[in-house]
Amino acid sequence: MKRRIAIAALAAGVTGSSAALAKSKRRKLPSQLDASRIVTIREEADWYMHSAGLAALGNELVCTYRRTDEHIASISDIWCCRSTDGGRSWTDHQLISASSFEKDRACWVAPQLGKTRNGRLLLLSDKGQKTSKFDWPMLSQWQLAPRGMSNHLWTSDDKGKTWSGPRQIDALGGEPSYIIELSDGTLLYTRTDSKPTTAKKNPSLPWGPNYYRSTGVFSRDGGQSWEETHPVFDDPLIGDCEVGIAEYAPNRVIAISRIGDAGSRYGQPSRRCLSIDGGRTWAKPELFPVYAHRPIVGKLASGRMLMSYRNAWGTPGTCVFAFDAEERFGFEPNSFIWNEKVCRLTGGHLTIATIEGNEGCCEFTLYPVEDDESRVDFEAEVKVDSAAPDACLIAAGVYVRLLPDRVELADRPAEGIAIPRGRFHKLRILNHGPRVEIFVDGVKKLEASTQGIHTRFVRFGNRVATRRPGNAESQRNDTKRPLTAPLYRDNAGVSHWRSIRVQVANRRDRSIDWSWSARSGYPDQFRRDRVLMLEPNGTFSLGNSGYSAWAELPDGKIVVVDYTSSNPPRPHPVLRSYRLESSWFA
Repeated sequence: MKRRIAIAALAAGVTGSSAALAKSKRRKLPSQLDASRIVTIREEADWYMHSAGLAALGNELVCTYRRTDEHIASISDIWCCRSTDGGRSWTDHQLISASSFEKDRACWVAPQLGKTRNGRLLLLSDKGQKTSKFDWPMLSQWQLAPRGMSNHLWTSDDKGKTWSGPRQIDALGGEPSYIIELSDGTLLYTRTDSKPTTAKKNPSLPWGPNYYRSTGVFSRDGGQSWEETHPVFDDPLIGDCEVGIAEYAPNRVIAISRIGDAGSRYGQPSRRCLSIDGGRTWAKPELFPVYAHRPIVGKLASGRMLMSYRNAWGTPGTCVFAFDAEERFGFEPNSFIWNEKVCRLTGGHLTIATIEGNEGCCEFTLYPVEDDESRVDFEAEVKVDSAAPDACLIAAGVYVRLLPDRVELADRPAEGIAIPRGRFHKLRILNHGPRVEIFVDGVKKLEASTQGIHTRFVRFGNRVATRRPGNAESQRNDTKRPLTAPLYRDNAGVSHWRSIRVQVANRRDRSIDWSWSARSGYPDQFRRDRVLMLEPNGTFSLGNSGYSAWAELPDGKIVVVDYTSSNPPRPHPVLRSYRLESSWFA
């Protein structure tokens, strides 16, 4: 039986409009960092740096990191180093702990660094058991017996010169966050737990019938015991993971999540959750205006919050975002735009003039559908001058290709309609479950089944290629497996957009009602006004940067550390630091 979802369901969803950004804080941030603010901490041929941590101890900085032979590693060692000049130079690189498949059939996965108010350093890392050199399963599989995972803790009371540990503190592991100390002395971190679910109608592989949830782990005796836990996020449709936390007032804690549903590839933004009782209970999660992997959240001396994070499924690189802890946000889209020149506001419309390949792409991501029972109503006033097959598309639960003189289903191109060339048209794509209707200038021109061509994506602009060259050798667990990147091809074209309105009605997941017009700025104006990208990741691979950390020094300087392939890309990511000004985030 055909299931209908009333538009009234949107009342429970999230609205957003770039027009509201007139009230937001306009950009004080530099468009890019000067090279003098960027320092390479460590770079070695054939070694892959990963998972940076950072703590400020007065004017001294201590950085921890993972040194491996690949992102999916057979050797994984944890190191530390220090800076006494505000991050301008780094010395005293010391090995904290080594692991490898050959040595102990296990590896350190993602170390995280925290500290207490009295200066004790707390280094926390998950450890995963391996069955072959480059065995790197999904977390939901890694946490299962008999292979299992576990979390381990080191401490240092002399600014990282010596370390005690590791001491195993649980038998679950799971992407632990950095440890923070609350105002009452309680220590707290979050970990990711995996759990089977039947809530998803069509679960994505390789996750299958599993989802991620976030758990707060507490110690009230200075880190000796960690048995107390409380749930932070728990939603099988979302799968919040890699949760960053900070106390912004006594007993008031903020948590920001990475979306774990299909690795966040469908386009849900991060979520924020607030607690007023020290993390024991949490309010209902809210959409956050950025798309973060591994958010690192903290409080500046000014009282504002700052977070560093990997930009998820948008322009690749590590970003920094400042906000007020209880600031209210609407829905904001994400974007993949490597070269800002391909996307320009001119003459009362947005012109997207893309060229072949990743460096010339432009794609905007909106909130996805839950499944093929969701409803999407996508309206756009648009003109297409030229378009290769993947240059100008609208995804509204099904991909629709726009050409200068034709609108067609991208995955069944024989089903389409001719349109007059050389002028703007008002298009409406109404997708209600098993069928899609396409209207041109107010007249229904096409109705078709979505069976076999349904997608969860809601997007516009270029479309990432659906097929990539295969490499059977890369699937072997005894062979190095470098990360792959999104691939845009056949994406050259010129299109002009005056306005868009998108309504997504999901049964259980969020629903949105988002509108934009060229008069209000760019579709991703919020990102342009409020987010600083430290350095783009020239490999375009999501995982080759972005497990970062930051600290504020007594003089107000902010130092961020991250691993990155930089641009132009290096063969392996290096460890870098970035020096920022706190005045940028006031």
